[in-house]
Amino acid sequence: MGRLNRRIGWCLAWLCLGGTAASAWAQAGAGEITGLVTDQQGAVLSGATVTVTGIQTNLQRVTVSTIDGVYTVPSLAPGEYRLVIELSGFKPVRHEGIRLATGEKTRVDVELIVGSVQEQVTVVGDAPVLRSETASLGMVVANEQVAQLPLNGRQFIMLAALVPGVALPPNSVLPRINGGRPRTNEYLFDGISVLQPEPGQVAYAPVIDAIQEFKIESNSPPAEFGRFNGGVINLTTKSGTNVFRGDAFEFFRNESLNARNYFQRSNPVTPDYRRNQYGGIFGGPMVKDRTFFFIDYQGQQQQIGRTVTSNVPTLAERSGVFLQNIYDPGTTVGNTRQPFPNNTIPVSAMDPVARALLARYPLPTNSATANNYSRTANEIDHQDQGDVRIDHTFSPGRDQIFGRLTYFREQIDPVAPFPDGSGASAAGSAALGPQDTRGWAFASNYQHLFSSHLLNDVRIGDTRRSVERRAVSLPSAAGAALNIPGIPSGAMFPNTLPAFAPSGYQQLGSPANTASDFSTSVTEIADSLTWLHGRHTLKMGLDWRWERLDVVQPPSPTGTFVFTTVGSDLPGVANTGNAFASFLLGQVQSFNIDLEQRTIQERAHIQEYFIQDDWKVSGRLTLNPGLRYTLNFPSTEINGQTAVFNLQTQQLEYPGTHPVRPLKKNNVGPRFGAVYRLTERTTISTGYGKVWIEMAGITTPFTTPNFPFLQNVSLRTLDNITPAFVLKNGPTVTPVGATPDAGLGQGVFTVDGNLGSGYAQQWNVSVQREVTKNTVVEVSYLGSKITNAGIPDSNINQLTADQLALGQTLLDRVPNPYAGIIPRSSSIGDPTITIAQLLKPYPEYTAVSYYRNNVGTTNYQGVSFSLRQRLSRGLTYSAAYTRRS
Repeated sequence: MGRLNRRIGWCLAWLCLGGTAASAWAQAGAGEITGLVTDQQGAVLSGATVTVTGIQTNLQRVTVSTIDGVYTVPSLAPGEYRLVIELSGFKPVRHEGIRLATGEKTRVDVELIVGSVQEQVTVVGDAPVLRSETASLGMVVANEQVAQLPLNGRQFIMLAALVPGVALPPNSVLPRINGGRPRTNEYLFDGISVLQPEPGQVAYAPVIDAIQEFKIESNSPPAEFGRFNGGVINLTTKSGTNVFRGDAFEFFRNESLNARNYFQRSNPVTPDYRRNQYGGIFGGPMVKDRTFFFIDYQGQQQQIGRTVTSNVPTLAERSGVFLQNIYDPGTTVGNTRQPFPNNTIPVSAMDPVARALLARYPLPTNSATANNYSRTANEIDHQDQGDVRIDHTFSPGRDQIFGRLTYFREQIDPVAPFPDGSGASAAGSAALGPQDTRGWAFASNYQHLFSSHLLNDVRIGDTRRSVERRAVSLPSAAGAALNIPGIPSGAMFPNTLPAFAPSGYQQLGSPANTASDFSTSVTEIADSLTWLHGRHTLKMGLDWRWERLDVVQPPSPTGTFVFTTVGSDLPGVANTGNAFASFLLGQVQSFNIDLEQRTIQERAHIQEYFIQDDWKVSGRLTLNPGLRYTLNFPSTEINGQTAVFNLQTQQLEYPGTHPVRPLKKNNVGPRFGAVYRLTERTTISTGYGKVWIEMAGITTPFTTPNFPFLQNVSLRTLDNITPAFVLKNGPTVTPVGATPDAGLGQGVFTVDGNLGSGYAQQWNVSVQREVTKNTVVEVSYLGSKITNAGIPDSNINQLTADQLALGQTLLDRVPNPYAGIIPRSSSIGDPTITIAQLLKPYPEYTAVSYYRNNVGTTNYQGVSFSLRQRLSRGLTYSAAYTRRS
């Protein structure tokens, strides 16, 4: 950021911070009580003292009605409150039983009656159920629903499906909100975002028993919310109260309780299915009315028996005896070879490396030639997580502080096809290999009340998630341990067992991408200043975030050796040769290795500023104009591991630590809402919002392609007769340097520097009708359009429609003008090349793709009908129907 941008940023920051270093929630993770104070004739009353008291903590907030009779008490924790309104010459009014929900603006209008201050009017009952202060659509999932509805796996997000327009896509743990993408919703836990960039994962899910409630903002939220294209999951955790309370729990499943499958024999071997989830919560006062604590813990011990079936060499094949005709590659003359007598490979002809590796293949468990090895073992999934939260109010109640620390760990050990961990991932595996996932989160706030009409909040938080996954390892570098020369030992994960993959047989070694160290983190500072002035409740603030990605994940760090029938067949003759015979003979068909010398470290920074006005134009009409301004500073790789293909020069350029996209300064997002009370029991509302999201891709701010700093090097047979190399001799790997021609013969990435951030537009029209004092019916029309949505990388090195009309001629091979320039290992490095390749815009490259190109557009329109009953006399329910297109 340049000097001018820094000055502007700090000026805005100082303005929004109100010149203090305070911190808190805002409506993210909190709620608000507001209303009008009038006399019996409907005239507004100014100067009335409004005292709001939390029933469970005795926390008090005092404000005074403005000249227009408006009072507002923002940033209140969810819970039950008492409201006392006093004004000289009028009877005080005491309103009991007001329940405030997360993210809700509850309106309680008060009518004062002339009389003695010694008299008091007491009202017992909740606030009106109508949404009369904001045009934002959404729904609160209350504590009773979170705590009591059945949840398989105790994942709170499954309850999101209760909200109109929200669906849980198959095989996804994240919801789709009114057509938005599941991984680009905003997740605020106690006001701090826990959404991690790349690949858009939530760092952890809170313990169910520690959740107070959560709200899903599903359309056109106010300007204090940003960075989403579907909606906002706004969750609040529990805090301690003046009463000590605790709970303990255990949920378990065991195979001993399972019924026998009808088609199983009478005494089957029952695989383990053991799952124990246990834990507890405890909270209470440290200092009554002042300081409170809350702690929670949940553990999980799970082991599920899984059976994996594979193809392994038969006993005869392990001895070199095959059913197919096997030919000796050492007798190759032109296209002819001599067969091995009796289709038997003598030990003397076997590759010594292959013979040593043969010991890693388990013996078959049956006499079949396919699906002849089964392994049953327990897949392990152990978890531990917990929270510690402290809330404190400073005397005389003008300052409050809150802090929460969260820890999460999950250890997964999936069932591999082979006991040493080798083999491709089995269907339904929880991970590619042994995996250790850790999450840390810190959320805090400090709230300072300057006056009865001026409140400042700052939220400070940090969320981190790391995944460490390990492949099958060797005691030393792979080349030295296996006696295979030529495998580089200076790149990351040099001790990983390479993959040896005879076609039709289970491979040795772990699946691609198993060995990895992956971590993301987001640090957030957000501030809001709330000012009540006349009929206006103004809120202005900022939201700054620093996003980090550190990743080491070479798909095949020590190489993948592929064996086919080529090497043991009679060239050109079908049904001859065998891939495992080629393995024993050391005839490598192809080889590829992914080399990464150091961790890729991506960084991005976001600044957002907002202002929102809730304007009570009259007793019936409220307007919600707002504006949010976004600066998505382009990402960088801190060590300059970036290369971009220049479409004009047709070469790679290395921008180093400079961004590959410019900063766009026109990301202005207006918000508007209007709510009108037609009658005391009916409201109509409409809202619109424009929300700016990430600069690139589907779920990531990172825009820097990193080839050749992570590069794939390959070798292959050039004639389907001579192998790429013989296993005992090893590969000859020549990594390319960071030169302009490094990408010749392979796929490269370019970046469209003109593209800016994506954005979503949302709008709605809604009618609410109060059926009873606790029941409301709502009919809504809502729509959204996402512009510059991320799409998969698109290859522009394609033939035109006119060129494709040439048909079969395109496959004719002609002399390759790039032979000797393009590496021979490339699929387009042969002496001849297809006409199709030469007609492409960039014939020296297999693919030229726009990296994380956000050029997609989505549209959504829907009509929803809902009926909701808030908790009353032990009953709560909701029903909804949504029709969408």
